[in-house]
Amino acid sequence: MTKINVTNCAAQAVARAIDSAAQFLRAQLRAGNYGLEAVNNAGQPTYSDNKGHIFVASFITEAMAGLFDEIDRTIVLMRILSEEIDGLWGYNSPGPRHLEHMRVFHVDADDSAFALRTLRLLGVNRPPDRLLQFYRADERLFVTFDAPGPTALTTRLSIANSLLAHAEVNANVFLALHGTHLDRFIDLDVLIRAQHESGFWESYFYPSPLYGTLLALELLQRYPGFETAIDRALSYVASSQQADGSWGCGGDPYETALAVACLSGHARHTNALQRGVSHLLTTMADDGSWSSPACIWVGTVPPDDMWRGYDRHGSYVTARCLIALRRAACQLTQSS
Repeated sequence: MTKINVTNCAAQAVARAIDSAAQFLRAQLRAGNYGLEAVNNAGQPTYSDNKGHIFVASFITEAMAGLFDEIDRTIVLMRILSEEIDGLWGYNSPGPRHLEHMRVFHVDADDSAFALRTLRLLGVNRPPDRLLQFYRADERLFVTFDAPGPTALTTRLSIANSLLAHAEVNANVFLALHGTHLDRFIDLDVLIRAQHESGFWESYFYPSPLYGTLLALELLQRYPGFETAIDRALSYVASSQQADGSWGCGGDPYETALAVACLSGHARHTNALQRGVSHLLTTMADDGSWSSPACIWVGTVPPDDMWRGYDRHGSYVTARCLIALRRAACQLTQSS
């Protein structure tokens, strides 16, 4: 692995930031402050407000790999197991406002894949067989929700399109299947077809183009023969960096964290990586957190209302930033 030469001071700053962010995330996890805000078109809270704990916990667990104690591990395990529905998971469990026509949304391939991947990180090897409920053999795609009818990849938001297939969800499912007895269901051509001509991967549920790009890179980098697609993606990420070293609107830490994670491990983009790390260090709050006004996810519900998710606790964005710093730190070496 190529190492980046940085000063002792900079390397120590990264180490301190990692430690502070881990302390913040541990406190948020134990306080239960890791759900996402959800608002509708009118800006009012929806039923999914302060939900999505399994989604956020997946990134907290990744960010805290090797740093969890038994209390942290138990909290995440209990959250996952308490929200399990016949071997699958959804963004939130059915609640008092349950409507029968919304049953198809109770579980989905995306959150189920996140739950299975998190269990694996915690040392619980749950077979991913239940994900096959979402597999459509004719199209060789995984749909996000188990609805009848033919499917296709789409990025255009609508209630009908939510029941089709989405590139970022397939990438997530493929990561859950990787290294298991079901890895034959991984079809990387799905991702190659979905790559934008500019090099990024557009997501359906996640507005940032860097979200889908990072997922695709994490998967494709595990296989030989995809160097061209990977290089195109990395070139897109590096070329979209702002003058201050950030990515996104207004120096957004969330977008910057996604980009830094994309570039980590790639020597050709070490300068962009270093500048991104420096920006994260300067935007960290005193309590070890990062905040972002960015929309994390978006979805549609009948009758075509738009629901949007935001990170008001700072737990999701901080987890993303911690992941980025820890990946980048693997390339850092002290120098005078």
